[in-house]
Amino acid sequence: MPFMKSFFKAFENQKKQKADTKILEPPETPTFPVSFEIDTNRVYVKSTLHYTEDLVEKKVTTGHNKTVYFLYLEPLSDTKDMHEYFYSKLRKIRSDENLHRTLSDMDSARLVHLSDAISEILSGKSLVLIENTDYCYLLSTTSVIHRDVGEPDNEQVIRGSHSGFVENLSVNLQLVRNLISHPSLVVKYTTLGEVSKTKSAVIYMDGRADPIVVEEIHRRLKKIKVDKLMNSGIIEEYMEDNIYSLFPQFITTERADRTALNLIDGRVIILTDGDPTALVLPVTFFSFFQSTDDYNSRWVAGNFYRLIRVISFLLAVTLPGIYIAIITYHYEIIPFGMTFVIKDAVEHIPYPPLVEALFMELTLELIREAGIRLPTPIGQTIGIVGGLVIGDAVVNAGFISSIMIIVVALTAISSFVVPVHEMSMAMRLLRYPIMIMASLLGFVGIVFCLTVYLIHLCKLTSIGKPFFYPFAPFDWKGLMNRFVRLPHTVEVKNEQKEGKNNHSSSS
Repeated sequence: MPFMKSFFKAFENQKKQKADTKILEPPETPTFPVSFEIDTNRVYVKSTLHYTEDLVEKKVTTGHNKTVYFLYLEPLSDTKDMHEYFYSKLRKIRSDENLHRTLSDMDSARLVHLSDAISEILSGKSLVLIENTDYCYLLSTTSVIHRDVGEPDNEQVIRGSHSGFVENLSVNLQLVRNLISHPSLVVKYTTLGEVSKTKSAVIYMDGRADPIVVEEIHRRLKKIKVDKLMNSGIIEEYMEDNIYSLFPQFITTERADRTALNLIDGRVIILTDGDPTALVLPVTFFSFFQSTDDYNSRWVAGNFYRLIRVISFLLAVTLPGIYIAIITYHYEIIPFGMTFVIKDAVEHIPYPPLVEALFMELTLELIREAGIRLPTPIGQTIGIVGGLVIGDAVVNAGFISSIMIIVVALTAISSFVVPVHEMSMAMRLLRYPIMIMASLLGFVGIVFCLTVYLIHLCKLTSIGKPFFYPFAPFDWKGLMNRFVRLPHTVEVKNEQKEGKNNHSSSS
């Protein structure tokens, strides 16, 4: 298929060009050593921070007339203990040796360059400048503000843990550590954003995660050169293998237990400070149809609902197109008993089925978007009342057939069954090309679109790993392990058997 090869090649070239334009080396910041003149140090710090008025400067004189300055940003620092205990203790010190010993005994770090201290002040630490001293101290006074740990609103489960991530990276790492108390759990920090200086963590289990994948993730993170990074969505876009694909290549979750399960399965997690969302990578297409409830319920029920989710995906993508194709070209396949019912419903509609479907789909998107933007009680009311009122009005006015209302309702319900929001959004976009091709070519157009989607899925990768695994490449054992949820007792036996085989082969 030369057309498809040139089509995907053009997108890959555009992606490479965009990546090349984004990789820019930041300018180096000149170092500024700590001066013996304490006023010079103070002026440097205040001028570097542009004389911001929330920079607090506290002067303390020790018992032997040594001047000490404390500089910190008031909104970011918790200095209550410093005021109550430390200042009074400094005033009683009568020698340089005791002064430096007191500062060293605290949770502090010693620096010889003031330029290195600026970023620490911006993270909430307090700078200590001492008269006639060519080094300074940094005290850990960061004020931690975060909401309480609770269950994520968009990932609620019936049974199991109800702990979800918050906007504080340290708290999120604590939740993960509480679930996985194993020495092989590795956390690697990185700072992203030239201006925002956002702290991110790459988490994986050494010995389970693929070292090549871990190395590739670090390489891609180093290439991210942006001024601000406020959420994980920017990381996701920069690290995707194909940014033009409608299919999400990472899973996002706010659940600590789901994150721990993915770590044990050998995947890598990226957490970002200020964002409760964890990025799970690499993933496969069928990972989006798995839910935490699958492992908290009986294995038969878990597999049944996984199958329901796959069927819902197919319905959400193809059902409007199938309706358009049948009404426009293939009405002969309608059962005889339903012929007159459907005929009475559609014969007085002034628009072709494609216009009907587009009108209702776009109306549903408007209602959904309005429900999200409005406050929760009002948003729920808009969704229910808007759907009932508009649906009843357009049918009574003769603009839309009642059959189309049923089709759109089933399509909307099917799109909500998939547990990952990003895949649900992709499903809503994937149906529009199918609707257009169904109106032009009937079932042939639907098959053509599905074939293009299937080829794209087979070519797609997630951090270099096949996205459509275990079907492309086909792996029967992988199909049983990933798509089918086996009983926990069988899974444990398989893991023990694999461990013995690996041990015997290594010995």
